[in-house]
Amino acid sequence: MKYLANNIKYPESAVKSKTEGTVYISFIVENDGKVAKAKVMRGVNADIDSEAMRVVTNMPEWSPASKNGKAVASEYTLPIKFTLQ
Repeated sequence: MKYLANNIKYPESAVKSKTEGTVYISFIVENDGKVAKAKVMRGVNADIDSEAMRVVTNMPEWSPASKNGKAVASEYTLPIKFTLQ
């Protein structure tokens, strides 16, 4: 969450149009911790959706899930809320 807070840039077009909302991004955390196959499950608008995709695809590696003591790939859905202050 700290990564998201520090790296999301609210799109200027969305600020001008006062667009807010939550983008839901689904992705796989591979067994090596890398984020793969990110896709927008539910979006707000093209500019906000592309910013959410940008930060998710550039995220640092995660700690992968484990099953029977072995790292395995797992799917996550991450809500990213865009609100104007």
